[in-house]
Amino acid sequence: MRRDRSDETRVALLSAAERLFAERGLDAVSNRQISEAAGQANNYAVGYHFGSRTDLLTALLESHQEPLDVIRARTVDEIGDEPELRDWLRCLVRPQLEYIGTRPGLCYFGQFWLAMATAPSAAELLYREAAKSQPLVTTLNGMYGSLPALPEEAIRVRNLMSQNSLIATYADFERRRNELGASDSSSWQGFSDSMVDGLLGLWLAPASSDRV
Repeated sequence: MRRDRSDETRVALLSAAERLFAERGLDAVSNRQISEAAGQANNYAVGYHFGSRTDLLTALLESHQEPLDVIRARTVDEIGDEPELRDWLRCLVRPQLEYIGTRPGLCYFGQFWLAMATAPSAAELLYREAAKSQPLVTTLNGMYGSLPALPEEAIRVRNLMSQNSLIATYADFERRRNELGASDSSSWQGFSDSMVDGLLGLWLAPASSDRV
């Protein structure tokens, strides 16, 4: 019984932390505010259940990793025997949007990701945890292996553009879905197709050095 209460408290703290981080940013939220939002009278509840701020952020990321990887693995399995760049971009984009678009009620996962990506102290942790996803690693390897011949600098810049635009767009999609009441659980599909189209154009555009 005591273990059940402890698990419930951890879930409540994670939920409150994710929402506050999404709404205010990482640096504007204290452990005390998280405890209060989770309905905990003990202001040290976050430290007791998670330890450091890094441990809390890691626990939040891990809480999403397993269900995301289920979708990622399924999406990779659905592509054909000779996948092209568009197929790999679909595997990159679709899982996060499906995860956000089909969750019941309000969702703060995408906005939390954006808060981490834009916080210098947390961005490295975000990408390090993401790199533990085998389906994501498979997708990225397939994507890079399908790219046209591009200068190294062009790949570096386009990779940065893709990374930033994906995270920001996931957050915008999620925010809009929350505002509309999450009534349409299929809207993410068309949105995903449009994102893939945009990324495909980004990666297939000729580099400046290739132009006459």
